[in-house]
Amino acid sequence: MKICVISDLHIGAGKEYDTFAWNSDDFILMLEHFERKHEIDKIILNGDIIDLYQHSYLEIEKYNAKIISYFKQDKFVYIRGNHDISARNTLQNYRITNSQKKIIHFEHGHQADFMNGTAVGRKIGKFAFQFLKYIIHFDKVQRAFMAIVRFNDRIDRIPRKYDTYKYLNYALKLFRKADFVVLGHTHKLEEHKTYYVNKKKTYVNCGSCSLGRFQCVLLDTETLKFDTIKMGKKTVAKRLEKIKQGRVTDIELVENK
Repeated sequence: MKICVISDLHIGAGKEYDTFAWNSDDFILMLEHFERKHEIDKIILNGDIIDLYQHSYLEIEKYNAKIISYFKQDKFVYIRGNHDISARNTLQNYRITNSQKKIIHFEHGHQADFMNGTAVGRKIGKFAFQFLKYIIHFDKVQRAFMAIVRFNDRIDRIPRKYDTYKYLNYALKLFRKADFVVLGHTHKLEEHKTYYVNKKKTYVNCGSCSLGRFQCVLLDTETLKFDTIKMGKKTVAKRLEKIKQGRVTDIELVENK
């Protein structure tokens, strides 16, 4: 089975503080292009697909009705993250066991930290976004918020490097009952291979599709071979233009495994 894993879209309701930064039609077009190109059987929505910290479900569903309806198809498996933990028809995690008895574990990964992995931490986060709603209308506040979001998503920032160890340690715990672990949450596309009890294990993070970028993991569940896709906003725009004109020849991969 071929799987595509995406996460952290943070789809909102078109407010000033939304970070999805995609046109719904364009995102669906891009995803369907990958689906056809790589003959994808199933798509894992690995958490924080909608942002219930900032909006109610009804607000998001009304503003982004097309993409919300699109994600209800049977080919999607929706795993909840910290921002959409109360979303309807979602799973805490998802597992696939292949013909060789290898277990592949999909989970958002917010359980690895206090602020997002506990009820108290999530309440603090939600309160902060509710307060943001009242002050975001000031231009300086809006610019400052978006600057913070972009800075926080920079993968070369020192705290992000330390985050790697925290989530890798969390993956090590999951390796007790899994051979391949895919997380999201950190907005950082990465991979690590190690040995656990003399067995080869792999941890992959599928990155983020917020801020107009497109990142994902393409995985063959039988061979456990995978590809990572990393496209920034400018590359996305060029790719979409080629797709619409029927001029796409191949997919730019970070690395082939």
